[in-house]
Amino acid sequence: MIDELKSFIQVVDEQNFTKAAQKLNLSQPAVSMHISGLEKQLDTILILRSNKQKNFLLTPDGELLYKRAKKIVHQYEEMMNEIKSQKTEVQGTLKIGASLTIGEYLLPKILLQLSKLYPNLMFEVIIENSHTIMEKINQLELEIGLIEDDEVHLTLNRQPFYCDTLQIAYSDKLTLPKSPAQYHTFFSSQAWFIREEGSGTRAITDFFLEKLRIIPKHKVILGSNYLIKETLRHQHGMTFASTLMKHQDFKGISYLEEEAYTLSRLFYYVTKEGVVLSKRVQCMISLLNELDETMRS
Repeated sequence: MIDELKSFIQVVDEQNFTKAAQKLNLSQPAVSMHISGLEKQLDTILILRSNKQKNFLLTPDGELLYKRAKKIVHQYEEMMNEIKSQKTEVQGTLKIGASLTIGEYLLPKILLQLSKLYPNLMFEVIIENSHTIMEKINQLELEIGLIEDDEVHLTLNRQPFYCDTLQIAYSDKLTLPKSPAQYHTFFSSQAWFIREEGSGTRAITDFFLEKLRIIPKHKVILGSNYLIKETLRHQHGMTFASTLMKHQDFKGISYLEEEAYTLSRLFYYVTKEGVVLSKRVQCMISLLNELDETMRS
């Protein structure tokens, strides 16, 4: 049954029988037999095939099976891995997703520490905004995600592991008013470089601007922290950024050290609800819960 489910998932993912067979290292007739076998066992039609069986549409039963099959196969593989790895050595590939701020500033140090503790552990990492990471965790494409967003997701477990501080960063080309009483008017007259929708940093930036009733003269939306930093270094403007950025010592950028213009937020790790965590994930969670100051700075 597991092999049949794997074939079905691959066919749906590839939207093509031939490509699915190639990914599974099987013949196309074997994949077709797997799908036909599932349909016979379930007494239903899962896929509406074209004459050449290259393109298809999922039936409602097919959509239901696809959602359930991914979880079944994931749990089966986790069970097999757990049985095979009942030894002290932690190995295999840990699939991690991280939001951009975490991925750029914290994750490299976390991976370095994990590598030292578990030299046979491998990593597969993607860096995306928080919303995308949560979706990939929910679809079982990742084992653990590190996010900035505090959005509640009913199918995910979420736990805080780090308290981050954000403050205004601005181009050295700007000269701030000498009096804090003039900050509000000055900030509203500037261009602000901000992240895209779905980013945790964007959400807290919007909250910050609304809280202080700052209406920027221009908003420039940029899809990565790197773009924001480079733009800030070469153009007049401002942003609201993690203080982790200061540790990188980027020339051309200054920071407003005023408590009234500072906010704190939590970073979270997320895992799929109801899924047994592998030893790999458990080891990473233990490390996250014990982050010390040497890794934070």
